[in-house]
Amino acid sequence: MPDGREVDQAELLGVAKDEERARSLLRALRTLSSGPDPKLREMATGVLRGDLTAEQAFTDPEYTAALFSGADKIRRAGELRTDAEAREAGERFGAWQEARSTEDERGDGGEGQGTPPSETTPRPAPQRPSGPWRHPGAGGPGGLGGPRPAGPFDRG
Repeated sequence: MPDGREVDQAELLGVAKDEERARSLLRALRTLSSGPDPKLREMATGVLRGDLTAEQAFTDPEYTAALFSGADKIRRAGELRTDAEAREAGERFGAWQEARSTEDERGDGGEGQGTPPSETTPRPAPQRPSGPWRHPGAGGPGGLGGPRPAGPFDRG
């Protein structure tokens, strides 16, 4: 921040409710403050500087519209990816989360935030999803709405 001041986790507890969520919110704000969307950069920078409270930012119609617009873009991109791309992304995300939690345990939280691990990081073996997403089909991501195996109450 230009004047050197940045809010800390404690100042975000009012909206985050616990320390882990406050830490996550602080990371998200830092990421948004250097992201491509000018409205989200403005909002995140304002909160990080203390010019704007998190409550004000999350209830402002322009900022919430920008947040939802970004979330909608992510949702659409997720719907368009292949099953192989989804599995690979899940593996990378799991490895990134593991690396991040290791950094948090060591107290390295400031470095490398928001950056997934390098390709040299070993990846865990993919696991088959459970629940309604385990059956591939024509119904969208994970096969929702697609064919499913017959159950004991299905009529034949």
